[in-house]
Amino acid sequence: MSYTSQADPMQAMVNAMTPKFAVSYLRISTRGQAERGGGADEGFSIPAQREANKRKALSMGAMVGKEFVDRGASARSADRPELQKMLEYVKENADRVDYVIVHKVDRLARNRGDDIDIMRTLDECGVQLVSASESIDNTPSGMLLHGIMSAIAEFYSQNLATEVKLCGLSRRTSK
Repeated sequence: MSYTSQADPMQAMVNAMTPKFAVSYLRISTRGQAERGGGADEGFSIPAQREANKRKALSMGAMVGKEFVDRGASARSADRPELQKMLEYVKENADRVDYVIVHKVDRLARNRGDDIDIMRTLDECGVQLVSASESIDNTPSGMLLHGIMSAIAEFYSQNLATEVKLCGLSRRTSK
């Protein structure tokens, strides 16, 4: 809260009543997830993520004004077209964007380096990352949970890649 808001109760009330603006980022790893309605091992469909993000925005007094969707895109790299468009949009509209909402942290990044870079950009723009299904925020415990979830997402991705390689090796050696 700024000094002006603390000194002027009327301004504080106006700020509290002003709707917040949110950007929603949605991602699925496979094309098949794009239209499925429920959860899957890899995550939720685009419609399910969209609905969860809208509910989260509403619960915070925000409206989702812009949406970015990467369909069939791995989060192992931040080189995803819609993610990059979203980050550019946030930079260009930092004065009006309050939140970036994701369904889960792993929708944003599956490696800690990219997560740190994305968070640095959001922090520099004064935009808060919000997860529709995880309790991450700017408190020390919220930041700790974000770090843990980011590490788990990276582990999941690396472990899956290892298992796929091992499965391929065992199939070739059993023939």
